[in-house]
Amino acid sequence: MKKYVFLLLAAIAVACKSTGVDKREDGIKYKETVVLNDVPAATLTFFDVEDSRCPDGVTCIWGGRAAVDLLLSGVTTEGGLMEHVKMCLGTCDAKTGSDTLEKTFAGQKYKLVLVAVNPYPKFGDSTRTKEKYSIQLKIERK
Repeated sequence: MKKYVFLLLAAIAVACKSTGVDKREDGIKYKETVVLNDVPAATLTFFDVEDSRCPDGVTCIWGGRAAVDLLLSGVTTEGGLMEHVKMCLGTCDAKTGSDTLEKTFAGQKYKLVLVAVNPYPKFGDSTRTKEKYSIQLKIERK
């Protein structure tokens, strides 16, 4: 019996360690906060978006880009931490970041991969607001 209790507790501990962020099919919505780590405490907020991608149905000379600003927040023994990081899909530069970022934050190493920024712009869509955006972000703890 003790053996089964130990296996059950081990399975729960492994399940609790996963962030669950990778498996969210609907992504992270604009201004939504997700937990990266419990100890030390760390969260990530989809803080802002800038989308200049060429809309579907239009021929453009520049493909454009979708740049996102992510706010990392955490608490360590030294106190609270907040840091903005930039990530980008498309034609990006040093200012807008890239689609992959390796970051040490609150004593933990993370690899962030920006997979998608949704919705993709459509020609003539005047209803697109930041509140309708979500991102697909793959997060790995190193």
